[in-house]
Amino acid sequence: MAIVDARVRVHHPCPYCDLSTRFPDSLFLLWCDNRRDTVLVSSQNREELRDVLAAWKRGFHARVLLREGNDALLIVPDFEWRDPPSVARMARAGRVWVLHPVLYFGGEETYRLLAPSRAGLNRLFRKLRRLGAVEVLSITDTAGLDSVRTVPASTVHLLEGLTDSQVRSLVAARDAGLLEVPARSNWASVARAQGLSRSTFGEHLRKGQRKLLENSYPLLRARLGTRGVRLRPSSQALR
Repeated sequence: MAIVDARVRVHHPCPYCDLSTRFPDSLFLLWCDNRRDTVLVSSQNREELRDVLAAWKRGFHARVLLREGNDALLIVPDFEWRDPPSVARMARAGRVWVLHPVLYFGGEETYRLLAPSRAGLNRLFRKLRRLGAVEVLSITDTAGLDSVRTVPASTVHLLEGLTDSQVRSLVAARDAGLLEVPARSNWASVARAQGLSRSTFGEHLRKGQRKLLENSYPLLRARLGTRGVRLRPSSQALR
């Protein structure tokens, strides 16, 4: 039986999405065990984090488990709403599996979904569009359950080992359109905006890109394996 793997971005009225709209520069990552939600909040500065945490406590009775710098880990006990319906509940009713975490940013929610067929996903998308905007970021048919098996295949977190300088350079390059084809900016201007020389900015960017590739490499190889793709060894490997 085929498995369909999709990533979708949704904006619809719900308590969590509404809070993300109020704080569009803060990132929320949500995990749920069907009894409570665990939320990692990342804000741009401590002042904004203070306001965000106050809103979570006031609106959802959230409890702070850990706070470090501009980040905090929250527990939201037994919080659930009936109207408007949550994306997770609608997915569950349609035999679609939501893979956590769910990402909230800028008033939008991003989900990774697995379903036994495109028809099931399309039914879910139609229901979601009655509530708000839906953007399908990717949708891929796979041969079987390898996409499920390889979800935890990466041995390290995607961001493991990245320095703050590398992260800032990656974000700056993306925001400035430096990685687009054709690029909307140039290396010198982006580096200057970061207060760096072109060579230093380039070094941070390349090292950050390499670290992201290394961290995701097991999943990339696993994906090729599910498609029957055989890699040709590099010239260095042949020596």
